[in-house]
This record gives sequence, C-alpha cells and structure tokens, in this order.
Amino acid sequence: MRAQETFELTVDGAAALGSIGGGWLDLTVLDAAEDAVPALLAEARDRARGLDGLLVRTADEALSALLRRHGFRPSGAVAGRPRGRTEVTLVLRLTADTAVDDGAIHPPKREVFDPPAMTNTDPKGFVREVEEFRETPFGLYLFRRADHPKFDAIESWLLPAFDLRATIFHFTPGHERDQRVYLDIARVWRDGNAWHAEDWYLDLVEHPGRPIELIDVDELLAASTADLLSHEDAERALHAAARAIAGTGAHGHSVDAWLAAEGAPVTWR
Repeated sequence: MRAQETFELTVDGAAALGSIGGGWLDLTVLDAAEDAVPALLAEARDRARGLDGLLVRTADEALSALLRRHGFRPSGAVAGRPRGRTEVTLVLRLTADTAVDDGAIHPPKREVFDPPAMTNTDPKGFVREVEEFRETPFGLYLFRRADHPKFDAIESWLLPAFDLRATIFHFTPGHERDQRVYLDIARVWRDGNAWHAEDWYLDLVEHPGRPIELIDVDELLAASTADLLSHEDAERALHAAARAIAGTGAHGHSVDAWLAAEGAPVTWR
C-alpha cells in the first residue's frame, strides 16, 4: 500500500486538494469549470494508479452531476470515510473488489450453498470449497477460504427470516477496514439440501460503536427502474434494511446483539 501523501493539484485552471491514505485517493475540488474537469480527472486517475479508487468531494451540484457522467457514484461503500455536512462525496473504483459491489447495474446475483457437497457456487459460477457448514433453526453458517488479495477467508450466516446474509471478511495485513459485520440484503431460501441467496443490492456495514451504514440505495433504485428487480422485492428489501437499522440502533449498534435478541444468536470463529 502506498504511503500517505498530500498534495495540491492544478490542471487547466481547475484546483483541488488531494490526499492518499488507506488505499484511496481523496480529492476535494475547490474550483473547476466544466471543460477543465476531464483533464483534472485524468491527472487524478494517474495519481490514483494502483489504489482501490478515487473519492471526489464537491459542494457544487452541477459539478457533482458532471462527475457522475464520468463514472462516479455516491459514496458510502468506503468504510471510515465520513461525508461532509454540505458536500457531496462521490467514488470511482479503479480496481475490482469482491468485498464491495462495483455499482454497475446488473440482475440480482445468486449463490448456491451445498452442505452435503461442501461447496459454495458464486454468482459467476465458480465452485468454492467450504471448510465448515453449520445448520441451525434460524439459518446456515459457512466458513471458507478465499484467494482474494485483500482477504483470505470469509464466514457468513444466511438468515432467511431477516432477508439477510451476514459476513465477516478476514482481511490480510495492510488491508484491514473499519468494519465488522457486512450485511447483504438478500432473499434466502432452502431447496432440499441446498441453500440459495439472491442479492437485493442494499448493503449495511457495521462500524463498531457507531450507527450501521446503509449503502447502495442507488443500485436498488436503478435495478428496480430497469425492471431487474420487482417493485415488491424492492419494497421488501427496504423493509429488511429498515429493520436492521432500527434493530442494531436499539442494541448498541451491534449486529450480533440485535440478532440474538431476535432469536438468531449468531457466532463466529
């Protein structure tokens, strides 16, 4: 990971303050005419090479709209990056990261979990070996290794009564994040011996001691507008997210404490 760095950036009359830390380039645009933005972004992308992505902060609504046309989307998926009170924070991911969705509009992603075969078939059809499955009256637990450069294992709970998949990523040294449990809003069901999960776009991130963070609302709305998700399922997803937000808020912002109070006492390695 590149060392922390701060700098000023002036390109074609556009001015910005930048910093690099935690694998991201964080750029606050101070002044930029519309025709200067492409050159500014080109310079910023060059400086962000090898990083996870680029955050851009602006209080200018017109500039915010322009940045969205250049591939940026509302922030929220970047743990530990607080939004400003009046500014808009946008994010452009420069590298693939399966720990966080890439934001592209796509049909709901589906996974299959097969305890007898000890496998997990991911949305792209890759079959992953699972080290441990554990079935309970309220859900299915799994632990498997991962070959991702930023995390080497995941453990998840599939919780059909809550429309949730709860996951802890085991990040590799240098890639740790300010998060504990990552909640995917998803329809979960069992068919024979196999369990299935259909991701419904919304995610929530548990930050210890702080309110849970809801992300990817824009993806849910885009998918519903594009008829990739029914309005009924989109409404159900919002209800599931609202339940999780209220529940964790009433239990010290803890996913585990909320689920235990609801009769789903999840445990982790």
